[in-house]
Amino acid sequence: MNIAAIFIVAFSFSQTTQLKRLKETLNTVDIEASKTLIEDIEKLPLNLNQKANYNYLKANFYKLVNEDNKAYEYYLKSKKAYVQQDSLSKVATINIEIVSLLLAIDKNKIDYNLYIKEFIEYAEKSNDSKGLSEAYMQLGKSFYNTNPKLAIDYFLKALSENVKGKDEIFRARIMQNIGATYASDGILKLDSALYFYNKAMPIYQKNKLDEYISYIYINKGVVFTKMKRYDEAITYFYKADSIPVKEFKNKNKAIIYGFLANAYKENGNFKEAIAFIEKQKVYQDILDEKEQNKAIIEIDTKYKTVEKEKENKALKQINFKNKITIVVSLVLLLLSILIGVLSFKNIANKKKIVEQQKTIEVNQLENKLKQNQLTEIDKMLEVQEKERQKIADELHDNLGSLLTTLKINFETIRNQNNNFELFDKTNALLDEAYNEVRTIAHLKNSGVIGKQGLLTAVKKMADKMTVPNKIIFNVIPSGLNERIDNTLEIVLLRIIQELAANILKHAAAKEVNIYINHYDDEMNLMIEDDGIGFDLLEINETKGIGLKNIERKIEQLNGTFTIDSKKGRGTTIIIDLPL
Repeated sequence: MNIAAIFIVAFSFSQTTQLKRLKETLNTVDIEASKTLIEDIEKLPLNLNQKANYNYLKANFYKLVNEDNKAYEYYLKSKKAYVQQDSLSKVATINIEIVSLLLAIDKNKIDYNLYIKEFIEYAEKSNDSKGLSEAYMQLGKSFYNTNPKLAIDYFLKALSENVKGKDEIFRARIMQNIGATYASDGILKLDSALYFYNKAMPIYQKNKLDEYISYIYINKGVVFTKMKRYDEAITYFYKADSIPVKEFKNKNKAIIYGFLANAYKENGNFKEAIAFIEKQKVYQDILDEKEQNKAIIEIDTKYKTVEKEKENKALKQINFKNKITIVVSLVLLLLSILIGVLSFKNIANKKKIVEQQKTIEVNQLENKLKQNQLTEIDKMLEVQEKERQKIADELHDNLGSLLTTLKINFETIRNQNNNFELFDKTNALLDEAYNEVRTIAHLKNSGVIGKQGLLTAVKKMADKMTVPNKIIFNVIPSGLNERIDNTLEIVLLRIIQELAANILKHAAAKEVNIYINHYDDEMNLMIEDDGIGFDLLEINETKGIGLKNIERKIEQLNGTFTIDSKKGRGTTIIIDLPL
């Protein structure tokens, strides 16, 4: 008996070892070794847990070689086995893998929302930041074509959850997806797209992720094509093609050659365009995505049919018990209805009166709130104007007269040598002028921000500037868990106030999003509005002086200042500052 038990344990250990080896070869994208191991493991007897793991790894193999229909089939088999073992974390992982697979398929017709919903429910219950980050990323990808602005909102949520886990590679993937969404025809903010690609690239290079470096080159090529800078686009597509990727090789080649063909065509080089169309066709024939789509739909239908049959069988067993319960419930319901009808009219009338009173109160409250908000904005502007006037008066009344006296004294000193008394008097006036300037400077920088911090001050500003049914200011922080240097807080607040005031004056916007992000040793501000936008080339010196002053201030702090705006498409201003 003991010998038999030892034999079983040793045999099971051997199978587990083979599965671990298969996982390692898949991680290193060793296709041939993985294929051999799959054939070997196929012949071995596996327990339920091993079979679930084997089907999951097999699905990953088929995804790598672009056989998406088989990948989908084995993901479903693996999920079914893990459900039987009540392994919820594994089921959640497979759900997100299925969503990623379906989103990558052109013209996919299978609804993936159920898989996303199951995954998010699990991640929220488990308080899993990494899982939520992945779920929000897949949600963002699902809205990429239909609602790109909503897609960006989900990507930013993914970025916020990612900061808690500090997975920099996944952070780079999120930023790459944000860039791709900004480059989409629904938004077409190409400078913003390049900004996020450039943020992701160093992370990929640092971790030597050739596949993702290739994807960034492809993304940049697409952006330069849309900018009609075809020579630069072609250069980036060739860079992407030069990287020997192992993962999704055939699909990658088909995509690159399609983009090269289009770039050459737009550039007027039809000979090269035709050559790359032919190359693309070769890889499309290898992929044969149309047949794969058909197979995936058949697998999905079969899977859902089996599940439906199980549900029907279970329902039949429950139906008999339910019939008795239903009869009793109907009798009780009839009695309840009889009693309810007698009191319904009386209750309905009372409810109607209460609702009318509530409606009147709500309308009065809304009108009062609107009036208060308008009054607050007027007060804020009045206080700012008084402060400026006070500074001007101080300069005119005190500093101006001091400087005038100084000028006369120095002219006298120039004409009279050895006049020490006048020299001392002039020196005292200089000290007084210096103290006057310091007093004004302290007056300007005093305020609640020193006690409350940047985030609280910005939120208060946003509340005061928001006017219901006219313009909404949203403040969206990420990673701002600690206070930063007070001087920098004051600078950032002044910049945000200036930009918000510009939006109120010129943008005709309905909604403004102020993103305040703190990543490691960097502060990032992104102020985005849905207003009328503008052409940077058409901004004259008078109108653009505020933006130029902000840009100079950011440069002094070794930061970067980016404006992405087009007429009719709103404006996005991005500020990065090292801490």
